[in-house]
Amino acid sequence: MDKGDEQAACNGDQHEADPIDNMDENAAAKEKLTAADPNKVKFTSVNLDGYDGKNGEAKVDIHVTQTTVGMGKEELLKYANEPFWVRLRMFLFIFFWISWIAMLVGAIVIILLAPRCPPAPTLKWYQKTAMYQVDVETFKDSDGDGIGDFKGLASKLDYLKDQNVGTLMLSAFYTSDSDTDAIVKHKEVDSRFGTLEDLDELLNQLKEKDIKLVIDFNPNHSSDKHPWFAASVDGQQPYSDFYVWAESPANNEHVPPNNWLSVEGDSAWTWNKDRGQFYLHTFGPDKPDLNLRNELVRQELREIVKYWLEKGVDGLKVVAASHLIEDESLRDEPLAADKTVNSPKYKDVNHIYTVDRPENLGLFAEWREILQNFTASTGIPKILMAEVSGSLNTSVLYYGNETFTLAELPINTHLTEINEMSSGIELQHHLDLWTKHSPEGAWPTLLVGSKKVQRLASRVGEELVDGMHMVAFIAKGTPITYYGDELGITDTYAKFPTDKVSSETVMLWSNETYGGFTNGSSLLHVHPDYQTHNVEVQENDKQSHMKIYRRLLALRGQPALNFGLQAYPLVTDEIFSMIRVRKGSPGYLVVVNMGGNSTVIDFTGKSSYLPEVARVEIRSKNLITGILAEGDHPKISLNNVPLESKQAVVFSFVPIFED
Repeated sequence: MDKGDEQAACNGDQHEADPIDNMDENAAAKEKLTAADPNKVKFTSVNLDGYDGKNGEAKVDIHVTQTTVGMGKEELLKYANEPFWVRLRMFLFIFFWISWIAMLVGAIVIILLAPRCPPAPTLKWYQKTAMYQVDVETFKDSDGDGIGDFKGLASKLDYLKDQNVGTLMLSAFYTSDSDTDAIVKHKEVDSRFGTLEDLDELLNQLKEKDIKLVIDFNPNHSSDKHPWFAASVDGQQPYSDFYVWAESPANNEHVPPNNWLSVEGDSAWTWNKDRGQFYLHTFGPDKPDLNLRNELVRQELREIVKYWLEKGVDGLKVVAASHLIEDESLRDEPLAADKTVNSPKYKDVNHIYTVDRPENLGLFAEWREILQNFTASTGIPKILMAEVSGSLNTSVLYYGNETFTLAELPINTHLTEINEMSSGIELQHHLDLWTKHSPEGAWPTLLVGSKKVQRLASRVGEELVDGMHMVAFIAKGTPITYYGDELGITDTYAKFPTDKVSSETVMLWSNETYGGFTNGSSLLHVHPDYQTHNVEVQENDKQSHMKIYRRLLALRGQPALNFGLQAYPLVTDEIFSMIRVRKGSPGYLVVVNMGGNSTVIDFTGKSSYLPEVARVEIRSKNLITGILAEGDHPKISLNNVPLESKQAVVFSFVPIFED
């Protein structure tokens, strides 16, 4: 046994001897180079003669011989044309294309027949923002005469843009009786406010800033100084029948045609001695009612609508829409069931013959057709709004129905009934009342303020101004606000150079004389708090009413507020809360403490959409201390939300949706 075998035996290796072990050194090297390689290596010579090798080197000639494995080309061609292989190739070719076509057809069928995700809804311009009402006379004076004007308004459009206002609503600016504001000329502007060219320039600037304009349209009545009325009194044709005239049933100027009342509580009829008849006036003797059963009157009104649409306005608010047409037979109206008074007031009567008559809807259909034509030609929806005052069931009729729209936005006034003593339950009731009675797909409105009601701060108290704006701006619908309410201004009186006294506070811009409303001498009596409730002061206050208003309007583009579900996780006498959620986007929760005491609110289990933690998005001006005010947007556990009396907060959160 040689040394190698001895070593293997010692290591316990039990295997056959490697053939290479029996070869000499040169043969073993050659075998190792060629054994596992199909490209055989052939040693042709090892020639040492004449080679001057160094260090024991030798010259070796090596040739590589390629050994082919498998069939050659000639052998393959023998099989290529055999029937079996031809048929197999054809079968595979056809099978490939049939399979490919089948997959294509299957994909198309799946696309066509599979349930589709609903397309993302789109909103019209009037649904995306809040509307901001302005009285030209009291907003901004540019020439120092103490009366606001178009140029003054135009100079403040950047302010509206800064507040994220997308729609401006202008109260009537037509040539009118300065004592009553009743219209004298429907196609001219009041010279106190400027010229028609000034209005055109205002319209141009509004378009440049992408702010829409809605104006008042009053088809119910005119001034008694209107040329139409003068001609009607004289019996001139075709104006003789332009107003509602009637005889006395007793042939007595002291006995009116029926028991109808004006909204002021007096008889709705006044005797005209020149004509020898009574004329109807729902809103006072200086505002005679137009006869809207007369086709010539209707034609004049259609021309007025076209005129202002051609000027470039985006919508018309029909003033006194509920009072347009009265009972043709002039029947007496019955007293309310619980009223037996001899001298009833307006609210004591069931106005079944003077309010929300079915014929009113026919007028809206006429105006709707005109607006549709303008919408088709411009590509921008022109809208009708309706100032309604009848019952809820009749007010929502002005929407039209699912197949034919009349007014896009009848105005819901129920929110103006909330005051500082209202409960959270009452607030929810007023929010839901309108939408529950509206037709399918109708878009709600929420009137927050107007010249016909007390200012927001006077109704609910300044402490709740922010909370009410939060509710109106987070709820579904288009909120309608009144200039100055974003500053928390309360009611006061303003005396104008014309000796007219108005409860409409002038807009307060700065600490300057007259609140910066005018730049010259004036007889104006401005708000006593003008030094603290003006734009300039609140612009420099991080937590002012105005800044909160601005932040709320900035949220209006959020999908949850545009399209989301609306629900009320916790509502009591003291607490109001509301959420807006939509899958795939942040949700919002508004909470208002409407009571007189502090409280800690626990939302655990109150809504399946609410997580445990939410972020403070916006807080009311009076919420200045505590965990809700720590930093700009603190995260808060929703099982521990502390609120003092009249404080309010808007939270943002990631909603929970169950699969």
